[in-house]
Amino acid sequence: MKRPNEHSVEIPELDEQHKHVFERFVFVKDTLANGGGWNDTHAALATLITRFEFCSSVEEALMQIHDYPDCECHKKEHAELLQNLHAMEKATLTTGLTEKMIGTAFAATMKHHLTQDRRYARFLPQVRAQAAEHRE
Repeated sequence: MKRPNEHSVEIPELDEQHKHVFERFVFVKDTLANGGGWNDTHAALATLITRFEFCSSVEEALMQIHDYPDCECHKKEHAELLQNLHAMEKATLTTGLTEKMIGTAFAATMKHHLTQDRRYARFLPQVRAQAAEHRE
C-alpha cells in the first residue's frame, strides 16, 4: 500500500494531507500484520480516523471558499468513507479487523482521491482565472 508521486493532485497542501492519511493506512495494516492485539490495532485505526477527518475538513473548507459546485457530493463521499472506517473501528472491538477490510477501505479512499480530489484540483485554475479577471 504505497502512495506513489504520480497520485499527486498538484495541490501541495492536499498532497501533504493525503500522504499522512495513506501513511496511517500502512501503519494500521502493519500493526495487524505484525500481530498487534486489538488494543494496538484499535489505536492505530483511531489515529487513521482522526487524520482522515482532519484531511476531509481541510478539503471541504477549501471547496466552500472556492464555491466548488460538487462540494456536497464530495462531502457525501467523505462521510461514506468515514462511516466505513468507523465500522472497521467497531470490528476491532467485536469480530476483529481483517487485512481485507483494510485493503478495501484503502482502495475506496484511493479511488476517491484519484477521481474526486483530482476533479477539484482541475476546478481550481478556473477559480484563479476568475479572480485574476476581477483584479484587472
